[in-house]
Amino acid sequence: MKNDDSEVNWTAITARCLAYLCLKNSRYVDKSLLEQSEFLEKLGLPLEDRAGVVGSTSASLRELSRQAKAKKGKRKNAKTKH
Repeated sequence: MKNDDSEVNWTAITARCLAYLCLKNSRYVDKSLLEQSEFLEKLGLPLEDRAGVVGSTSASLRELSRQAKAKKGKRKNAKTKH
């Protein structure tokens, strides 16, 4: 956030604000936290910033991502009935 002891990195603050505005004016506004986080990732925000924008923690977003991948893997490996 700070470049040195007294200087604030306004570029990073502006980037997070713009990402928040993009999210709130997109089709992802009513989606899950994970989908919102993935949208913000495409905009280039790091995990910690994405968590702050969606109102979560980075650990929570990592766990949601892990669960989604595990669930997706189960669907791929599931046997179909004939």
